[in-house]
Amino acid sequence: MTTRRKSSATYADIQRLTGLSLATISKYYNGGNILDENREAIRAASESLGFRLNRNASSLRRGASRTIGVLLPSLLSSFHLSIVAGAEVYLRSQGFSVLMASDEGGPLGRSNDALDLLLGRQVDGIITMPSSSDVPALNKVIESGIPVVAVDLWQPDLNADFVCLDNFGAGRMAGQHLVDHGHDSLAAIGGDPAISTVNERAAGFASALPTAEALPAERVLTGPLTSQWGHEAMNQLLSMSPRPTGVFTANYDLTLGAVIAVNESGLRLGRDISLVGFDAVELARATRPPLTVVSQPVAELAAAAARTLHMRLRGEGQGAAPPTMERLPASLVVGASVASLRD
Repeated sequence: MTTRRKSSATYADIQRLTGLSLATISKYYNGGNILDENREAIRAASESLGFRLNRNASSLRRGASRTIGVLLPSLLSSFHLSIVAGAEVYLRSQGFSVLMASDEGGPLGRSNDALDLLLGRQVDGIITMPSSSDVPALNKVIESGIPVVAVDLWQPDLNADFVCLDNFGAGRMAGQHLVDHGHDSLAAIGGDPAISTVNERAAGFASALPTAEALPAERVLTGPLTSQWGHEAMNQLLSMSPRPTGVFTANYDLTLGAVIAVNESGLRLGRDISLVGFDAVELARATRPPLTVVSQPVAELAAAAARTLHMRLRGEGQGAAPPTMERLPASLVVGASVASLRD
């Protein structure tokens, strides 16, 4: 008597045999409408491979793998990894494991290799920080019945639930703090305007200022979201005559580079130049004087994304209800890097 060995074939194996997209294959197995010739090709490939879809009984709508995919722009960012860690805490408590993937192409353009990897592992849902180039493929994933939750980066054409910081409010908080301390000659160091998060922070910062003259266009510096650019941009501002009295940096890496530039210049932070950083609470504790920073609730963002995805998996998928948007407030951690010019 012989026992048939259980097949270890995956969607990716079917894709190699048929040449069809993973989204089409997933749609077939989730009862979606696909072309007859594609349906027959998938059926034939599945039979050839001995593929059987895992449909374990579960209170969840899907639950084929009990695995959630997390699609990241980069594995080098502490913020991105913190989102993974925070989401995993919640998902593990619900019996899910997490599979992380990245194409390391940066936030403005990636291939779909990492997404295909996640789909090939038959993930039940996806948490992602999407680029604009991801949108068509992710929308196909959603159409196939796999829920997607976007975090941090807003893509208006993506039909997914979205969780983010109130970035406009965070920027406004920084601007208001400088204005309240008497600063009316200000500057901002931001990233590429195409990136929604830093663009909204810069807009919020400008909205807090009493006049447009307080933030002239030449003092709004944009570039890559790196400490190198933060360093270079702060040096540009310090060389201006007259130089601005207060500066806002729109993310952690920019804040780090700006602090290094001030230290190297010999100027005194909080006396000769004032600075409000972003999401750099640990750095704030290491600077002298302590840095004033706008802090985003990273753990709460991650947990909110995981809860939203779990809600969809319980049967409230994107097809059952319109996509939701949840914005969480920032907080201001006051140090001593902003001088008072009131006196």
